[in-house]
Amino acid sequence: MSNSSRNCQVLTVTPNNGILPLNRVELGRHEASGDRRESFLQDLVHQHPGLLPMQEIEPAFTPLVSICTELPTEAGFLDNLWMTPSGGIVLGECKLVRNTQARREVVVQALDYARSMQGWHFDDLQNAVRKAQKQPDLSLWHMASAAASDGDSLSEPDFSDAVERRLRDGRFVVLMILDGVQEGLEALTSYLQLHAGLHVSLAVVELSIWQGQGQDLIVVPRIPLRTLLVERGIVTIDAAGSPHINPPSVGVSGKITPSGTLPKPYTNSQADFYERLELKVVGIKPTLQAFLDDLEAIGIVGEYGRSLILRWHPTGDVAASAGYVDAYGAVWLGDAYLSAVKLGHEQAGNDYLETLAQIVGGTVQHYESGTSSPRVKGRNGQTVNITELLKHASVWKAAIQRLLTAAKPS
Repeated sequence: MSNSSRNCQVLTVTPNNGILPLNRVELGRHEASGDRRESFLQDLVHQHPGLLPMQEIEPAFTPLVSICTELPTEAGFLDNLWMTPSGGIVLGECKLVRNTQARREVVVQALDYARSMQGWHFDDLQNAVRKAQKQPDLSLWHMASAAASDGDSLSEPDFSDAVERRLRDGRFVVLMILDGVQEGLEALTSYLQLHAGLHVSLAVVELSIWQGQGQDLIVVPRIPLRTLLVERGIVTIDAAGSPHINPPSVGVSGKITPSGTLPKPYTNSQADFYERLELKVVGIKPTLQAFLDDLEAIGIVGEYGRSLILRWHPTGDVAASAGYVDAYGAVWLGDAYLSAVKLGHEQAGNDYLETLAQIVGGTVQHYESGTSSPRVKGRNGQTVNITELLKHASVWKAAIQRLLTAAKPS
């Protein structure tokens, strides 16, 4: 952040068009005055996890459930721990950043916590949380599942297994939560190369805090940096959304891949989706990924969150869908119909659904109320599943191509 942007004035507009200035709250600047310290950030994000823009960082890691602060590990006490109802693990380290050295320290510290937790078992994590909370009978499953939506909760054994796998693989999201960010953040990703055994997504979350005339505070989150995962190396996404590949040092083989290029980057949300899908549809991942690679040539990109959306953009500022696959293997195609309707091509949406119903020997169910999108059902009368459709991958791709061509604005 440049000095000019740091010094700019921020204003609020009242209902009668009056102007009220907001003043930046600089935490810990005047120690003698009792201003809030790092503990303020720590408590703030623990009490209000919704402040963290996880939908932009790792969409599958929602909703966040605050588990504890000051989690004991061999590397020290982790500031914040959150989990998701599906067993996702999010680590947070809060820092008042005044200089480059402080920024380096918070990255190294956060990754050390992640490294120390890799290889833990579920009981190790639960016992550490019990110590932090001083509650010997605390249940992680009860805490996390309380936030699960209908039909999205895991049984206690499944939840324990999901957490165990993430701990074993070191698959975490690590958040560096700072009160202000200056230049030079990209260099911090070099520290990820020292933790190559971890499958860590890292994001910097800046929380700028402002105060008006009263005592209320306005907290504005921003993500100046986040990373994707690659088999080797780091892909950095800057604040403008542009990717930058930072290849690792030459390894033992002297090459990054047999083709001399970096593997395709992926997100923890993508890995999380396939892990959950494979529990329901064993062995589907290679076939589905190959299909998605094939769809990229016609403008469809897989967008991963708690489901996989077949995303396309008819114009630069309009997002449409050719359907989505949930983590149970069901394929919901009504989104494609609704996208076509919004673009003024309802018939193209109908044709798409009818084509897919025909190839699986199923039907299209429309709802008279108009409040629900139509549904393609398979031979068994249930929502069509991904295994059925991928048996006809080439026909499905051709149907998507016709939909995109027919519904694209002229």
